[in-house]
Amino acid sequence: MVAALFLTSLRDNGRLAARFCSAPVLRLPVLLLWVAVFGGSLHAPCTTFFYLSVGASQEQVGNISAIISVVSMLTVPLYGHFIDATAGALEAVAAAGFCCALGCAVRAAALSVAWLYAGSLVLGFGAASLLPSVLSHLSSHCAPDEKPKVVAAVAFQTSLLRLVGKSLYPPTVAVLAAAGASLELQYRVMMGVCPFFCVAGWVALSLRRKRSALAPVPPPPTPTSLAPAPELAPPLKQEVGAAKGGQSGGASWPPVFVATA
Repeated sequence: MVAALFLTSLRDNGRLAARFCSAPVLRLPVLLLWVAVFGGSLHAPCTTFFYLSVGASQEQVGNISAIISVVSMLTVPLYGHFIDATAGALEAVAAAGFCCALGCAVRAAALSVAWLYAGSLVLGFGAASLLPSVLSHLSSHCAPDEKPKVVAAVAFQTSLLRLVGKSLYPPTVAVLAAAGASLELQYRVMMGVCPFFCVAGWVALSLRRKRSALAPVPPPPTPTSLAPAPELAPPLKQEVGAAKGGQSGGASWPPVFVATA
């Protein structure tokens, strides 16, 4: 019974992840979150040791972490206010992704503790705001009764990516060591992987936003704007019919998102 429920959960999460990737308005924000989580987890095992190799003391390591936490605590409500005031969740995702990429890049290139402080300060403006900004964007494109399922699915996906990222750390550094990289160089390479992923995701998202800004402004959404998109309508009807024995009514799972921008 437990194994069957677990397999069903995996299948449903996989289908929902596929829906995220198939909807143009959702694809890049979700991918940006995924690569940011994966990249951060890949270097998580060596982050503290990298700080020490740069020259930070144990007290300074604590200060660096505190800077990220304090700045995140102050900026997350500002992101939320911006999203509520302008309905601009996509802009918030882009801003958070940019801060993550820049902060991680400064840390990876750090030559002194001052660089670590600066990178952590910039990172604090986006690290904790990326996930809620992406969730806000996803929630604005799904039915109200599907929002808890979306939040649960994103939590599962990010947890899985963290596990995979940390699991890949030992074989990755083993390859670097076999290539003759010093321990400090191994740390720096692993720290540099994270901004590479974040920069790639942010550039793709920014180009998407630029193309959307040049496109004609769509009409205001109607109460039926959460209906399946035309190209997704036939498979959706088949799924609902198969799941409910041909009966109509009720919410489908996984939820179907419509590209409204």
